[in-house]
Amino acid sequence: MYPRVANAAYRQANAAVAPTVALVRVYDELIVAMTQAVRAMEEGKHETCFARIQRVTTILRGLDCALDFERGGDIAERLHKVYNSYILQLHISYTRPDRVARYRRLMDGLRSLREAWVQVALEMRGG
Repeated sequence: MYPRVANAAYRQANAAVAPTVALVRVYDELIVAMTQAVRAMEEGKHETCFARIQRVTTILRGLDCALDFERGGDIAERLHKVYNSYILQLHISYTRPDRVARYRRLMDGLRSLREAWVQVALEMRGG
């Protein structure tokens, strides 16, 4: 099920672009969903927050399932650990009084990963 989610997210990103560019767009979707979750939590809209967290979780699971450990080696293994750690932290944080701050830290991490993929995309493009 989860690889289909990642594949659908990639298709949404645009099949005509390089895979690294599509991946950056998937990270953009993760950041948008996290931003919406934080806003919903701040507004006391717990159901909306939970739905957005579920969206983030689903995308992260899809990305995790799409990892190629044979070709990706250490990077794939590290991403696997990061994705699973994020999923765990998303759900642990939901029950904590400082959840908004926790979500913001997770969002910062997603932004850092996104920027790393932007650099990879630029290098692959030759720029």
